[in-house]
Amino acid sequence: MIKKHLLSIGVLTLIVGCSSNTSDLQDWIQSVKAKPAGPIQPMPEVKQPPSFEYSAGEFRSPFSNLAPEVESELQAITEGCDSSVRPDPDRRREDLERYSLSSMKMVGAMFKGDTNWGLIKLSGGPASGKVFKVSTGNYLGTNHGQIIDINEFRIVIETLVPDGQGCWEKRAVNLALNE
Repeated sequence: MIKKHLLSIGVLTLIVGCSSNTSDLQDWIQSVKAKPAGPIQPMPEVKQPPSFEYSAGEFRSPFSNLAPEVESELQAITEGCDSSVRPDPDRRREDLERYSLSSMKMVGAMFKGDTNWGLIKLSGGPASGKVFKVSTGNYLGTNHGQIIDINEFRIVIETLVPDGQGCWEKRAVNLALNE
């Protein structure tokens, strides 16, 4: 009960203290209102942008289906491809696939039982200077590279690159130990 009385007395004191001396504020407001208003700036002139005439209307829309003869032509090109050599679009990408192989260096290897581990240090990107442990079967690099062999001197990576004809080809890349 006493706390309520003290609280109400404190609030009343604040109200009275804040409302008692506002004459200087009222004088300033009156002086600002008494000044004449300045001239109103005219609206800026709206310039008409140059017109654009679309001239690629005779080309095929990239969103429409292919013409049957073009589709059969593309099918004939890809029929000669080895269907086992292509990236898996449903595979979940690994962390080291964000970096190019040129930004990676082999800095060591570890062996325990049947498992070989390679140590890779990144020299570029946001993870520059970090060392990663990889093993056979891991993916790395931007060209769907998969580690196929690790020894004490090198890491062998099999990459998949497009051949320009609609097919994919395998290429072996070695990361050698940098001493």
